[in-house]
Amino acid sequence: MNTYPLLLTAVGLFSAAGAVVLWRRNTQKKLQQKALKGDPKAQYALGMSYYKGKNLPQSDTQSFHWFSKAAAQGYVPALNALAGLCNAGRGCEKNPQQAFSYYAQAAETGDFEGRINLAVCHLQGIGTSKDEQKGLSILEKAAQDKSPLAQTLLGHLYEKGTGSIAPSQKQALHYYLLAAQQGEPIAKKRISQIQQNILQQYRTDQNGGKK
Repeated sequence: MNTYPLLLTAVGLFSAAGAVVLWRRNTQKKLQQKALKGDPKAQYALGMSYYKGKNLPQSDTQSFHWFSKAAAQGYVPALNALAGLCNAGRGCEKNPQQAFSYYAQAAETGDFEGRINLAVCHLQGIGTSKDEQKGLSILEKAAQDKSPLAQTLLGHLYEKGTGSIAPSQKQALHYYLLAAQQGEPIAKKRISQIQQNILQQYRTDQNGGKK
């Protein structure tokens, strides 16, 4: 039976590293060629490479450039990414109104990320007038479509309550349970915490108000 050595020689190690670098360069070159030819997926991927500084120097300006090209072709991940840059003012001037517009375009396709971010814009008044009920409605529809993140956010809204959304432990548990059934870890933690709070309150009541 053939066995592989546990350690590479210095020459072998450097040769392997050189091969990896060469492969990455060739892969990046092909990606850039596709992006220049107008492939929206490649343009988005190139934008992400610049955004993360992966195989390329980190550059928000270049990220914005390539995300814009992909978004102009209606590529949904690029719309969401571009919205994030506009809202943060990275690679461009801060423009919440434009961010809202991009999230709205993504949401129109049914994309969960776009829908949830659009809801947050309405809830917090980002790039549009604050309208908690409208944001709540968007989240509820996304939750009905089985988005665990939307369900978790709804659970949080009902657990804490807001200006126009009355707190409801029952509603909070309802949405947290839906999200937990899909494996959402944050929802599972909140359910555990709420259960502890209920138990603590029960013990307090039994002790005549003494904790």
